[in-house]
Amino acid sequence: MGLIDRLRRRPPQSAQCLGRNEPCWCGSGKKYKHCHHDSDLQYFSRALEKTHRGST
Repeated sequence: MGLIDRLRRRPPQSAQCLGRNEPCWCGSGKKYKHCHHDSDLQYFSRALEKTHRGST
C-alpha cells in the first residue's frame, strides 16, 4: 500500500491516543501535529456527533 492509499483511508482508532509530538500514523515521518492531527480531529468529532444523534 502506497503513501497516497494510506492518506485516503480513514484514521485508525489508535490515532485517538497519539500524542501531538509522536510520529504520524500514516508513515510520512512527520510529527502527528504537522500531518494528520487536524483532519483526524474533524473525523473523530463528526463520528462522535453521528453516534450521539443516532442514540436520541
